[in-house]
Amino acid sequence: MDGRTAAAIACALAGGTWSLLAVGALVRRGRFSRRKRALAAAAPAVALPPEPVRGYGWPDDEREATLAFLEANVPDTGETEDQVLLRRALASREPEVRRAAVTALGKLADRHDWAIDWLIEALAEGRDTPARVASELDRLAPRVGTRLVPLLGHPSSVVRFYAVRLLARHGEAGRRLAAGLVSDRSPNVRAAALETLRTVDSGEALRSSLRLLDDPNAHVRAHACRTACSIGGASAAPFVLPLLGDRSWAVRDAAVQALVSAGKDVAPAMLQALEHRDEPVRSGAALVLQDVGHVDELLERGDHTGALERIFAAGGERLRTAASERARLRGSLPAGPRPLASGADA
Repeated sequence: MDGRTAAAIACALAGGTWSLLAVGALVRRGRFSRRKRALAAAAPAVALPPEPVRGYGWPDDEREATLAFLEANVPDTGETEDQVLLRRALASREPEVRRAAVTALGKLADRHDWAIDWLIEALAEGRDTPARVASELDRLAPRVGTRLVPLLGHPSSVVRFYAVRLLARHGEAGRRLAAGLVSDRSPNVRAAALETLRTVDSGEALRSSLRLLDDPNAHVRAHACRTACSIGGASAAPFVLPLLGDRSWAVRDAAVQALVSAGKDVAPAMLQALEHRDEPVRSGAALVLQDVGHVDELLERGDHTGALERIFAAGGERLRTAASERARLRGSLPAGPRPLASGADA
């Protein structure tokens, strides 16, 4: 027997040995698995609640059963098992499951304060769309109360925005807390804080609104107009008046509405504004004078100061024609197509 033949025989014997060892290992592993299953079957069943896992995925059958439970069988007791299910649903990767959990919490919150806390947590952690969670919390006012205060310092401007809006529903104290965000770095939050101040009768609230008339954001300036006139009335008119000529149409419109809401006492300031160097300010002041009824008063009692002509000159022919039509309908003018005469016609 030569060396090559001997080597081949040795390799064959070694391969056979390894094959026998592998088969033995598989047999022992199978016996161990069978013993393990037998022991598990004999052991008493212990239901351990799963830990809430962010981004939990639901099998289709379990998902449908969970949705059915959350939507049609909201528990009255808030027992631990139900809380575990709600936790898992809030952590689901599927928006539909999280939405059902938020709706269920809204119903539970009518009876359980812990459900209110979970809704606030859902808002803070973005478990569902903020508007939907906020609507559930808004329905629970005033029970939510000071639970919202920590959200005023939340890193998300969206969460801070809804916290301010919700606090506005919780009386004077809530509005004063929200007012602290008039200097927030987010324009949406500043605007929301300004809106909460409209019913806060304080010098600080008025000063905050007047300061924000110069805000770089048009949305904030518009809210500042409304809040300043809501708190200060006609006394705020000289400060709001320049915004009748703002570069943003939305701010100009808000300034007109705010000044009109302050009532007829703004008329003296608006009459002075008819001489303003900026045409948009003059036009806006004329519109305010019309909307507060000052133009109609001048028509009824007769104008001997030339104020009507100045108003019409600033407001344009459309304002003149509208005033003429109103006067005709009231019977202050004779019927006919001729509008109120302009100064050039007189």
